[in-house]
Amino acid sequence: MTIEASAGLPHEMTEEEYRSLPEDISREIEVVHGHVIVCESPVPEHNRVARRLAGAMEQLPSTEPCVRVETDIDVVLWRVPKFTFRRPDVTVYRCLPERGAKPEAGDALIVIEVSSPSTAAEDLLDKKVQYARAGIPAYLVVSLDTKYDIEEVREFRLDAHAAEYRLHRLHREGFLELEHVVLGEISFADLTR
Repeated sequence: MTIEASAGLPHEMTEEEYRSLPEDISREIEVVHGHVIVCESPVPEHNRVARRLAGAMEQLPSTEPCVRVETDIDVVLWRVPKFTFRRPDVTVYRCLPERGAKPEAGDALIVIEVSSPSTAAEDLLDKKVQYARAGIPAYLVVSLDTKYDIEEVREFRLDAHAAEYRLHRLHREGFLELEHVVLGEISFADLTR
């Protein structure tokens, strides 16, 4: 990702300005503390892992009465002091009463980033701090190696008093064993084949 806006986009943007953008342009950016961040298009293997992970999680039982699992959907983290939203690779959130509504941080139960060597620093530093600050209970980082195989999945849980994530579990044995909100086991091989 880069912080420089593409041609024609301002470097800073309000929520109203973002909402007025054409969809093809709005899908290419995130807004963090009011600053426009242009997102690079991920490689197909990245998208495949995210899509398959969301599909697998959707099939598993949940501790919540109703959850949705989506890929690449805007999640507003906060509006004050400056508008900030991210687009996690996978978001598990409580069902919303209004059709077409997008989740906000208070609706999100788990956010997941599929991380490659080029995005690891942002996923493990910036996004981790932002998701924790927004109060999202769990954050998973799926680490891909240079061949796009899953090396590990880091599962963080929110320490609400400290407003930061603590490493809860490191999944390295070829399986992601979920025990928070979504319950069950997902094979790394099923996500990357």
